[in-house]
Amino acid sequence: MLNIVDVFSGAGGLTEGFRYKDYYNFICHIEMDKDACSSLELRNIYYYLKKENNLSPYFEYIQGKISRDDLYSIIPRNLTKDILNKEISKDTIPSIFEFIDQRLGNNELDGIIGGPPCQAYSTIGRANNKSKKSTDKRIYLYKHYLDFLDKYKPKFFVFENVKGLLSFKDLSGELLLPKIICEFDKCGYEVDYQIVDASNYGVVQKRERLILVGHRKDLVFDNSFFDSLAEYVEAAPTIKELFEDLPSIKSGGSSHKYRCDVSSQFVEKYIRKKDDILTQHAARPHNENDLKIYKLVLRAKKKGKNLRYIDIPEELQTHSNTTSFLDRYKALDYGSVSHTVVAHIAKDGHYYIHPDLRQNRSITVREAARIQGFPDDFYFEHSRTAAFKQIGNAVPPILSKKIAMAVIDFLRGEKGE
Repeated sequence: MLNIVDVFSGAGGLTEGFRYKDYYNFICHIEMDKDACSSLELRNIYYYLKKENNLSPYFEYIQGKISRDDLYSIIPRNLTKDILNKEISKDTIPSIFEFIDQRLGNNELDGIIGGPPCQAYSTIGRANNKSKKSTDKRIYLYKHYLDFLDKYKPKFFVFENVKGLLSFKDLSGELLLPKIICEFDKCGYEVDYQIVDASNYGVVQKRERLILVGHRKDLVFDNSFFDSLAEYVEAAPTIKELFEDLPSIKSGGSSHKYRCDVSSQFVEKYIRKKDDILTQHAARPHNENDLKIYKLVLRAKKKGKNLRYIDIPEELQTHSNTTSFLDRYKALDYGSVSHTVVAHIAKDGHYYIHPDLRQNRSITVREAARIQGFPDDFYFEHSRTAAFKQIGNAVPPILSKKIAMAVIDFLRGEKGE
């Protein structure tokens, strides 16, 4: 097994893929968001109980039948001790290293996975963020990633971020990505990168992300990581196929029973097991004005048009800003994949209107999780807002599973192995 550390973990989208088979051993997960850490802890518990062939307490907990304390009372005390709820910064790095060293013992660290928060590099709102650039510490969080590489010299690393990093310029007005790669090079790593669209790997979402994969220069391989990843290309199904077994609910409604048995090969393969229980399928309540707008936007979508805010009747317009963010309302299409799910979904659901006119609402946490490629047995801790944020910030587990397998295939290609 390869010993790995998961940095900037979030709720564990990237983690989930690397749990797929017993190729990897997680030394620790490091994440600053408390809610995401709670979800990571719960996922540890899920996998422990699954191995014990005793998932009943887990399902009782996610249905609210037993408390968190009740659940924790039946698991080993150290089961969640690999999750460190701490911000990665210059001040905390020494204590984080101490934590890793204690858990690692005399073993070597084989890999580091993760990606610094991407908001600083995103093209969305870049103009608004320009004034904050000089004080935005997130721009240089990648340097802490280098600190990990410099100390532990793992065989490989996987660094995920937004496509916007390709065009992002630093404080000196120069492209940042070549500088990052140069620093990885100086640290002793050969780096390859590509823009990867998750929908080409079975995720029901057009989600383009920059994937950088590095390996130590003393290791020589026959092929590239991305040659290995290309072997896992898979066509994504449609939203219709993804949602088919979920019950219909209206604005403010909820349901805990599936509409039907698993009816899709894709859902059966990646999303739902026969003994799963439906959770977090509760729709936000929407006001009458928004519901009228949703209907207009969805009807336009069915005609192949994305309705802009200025195209909405004036009596329904509540925002004075009619010059920017004109696509603030957007509907999903049953016959296609979703557009990118981002953390803003935590604030409102206007950008993710359900494709069924009869339901007339934004998507639920469970629907968003499915679009992101999370299985139905993955439960997001705490509030609905926290759950949406965790989903929007995650790497799709279906993609991360393929990245994890591609890393194994790639490492097996080392010359002399």
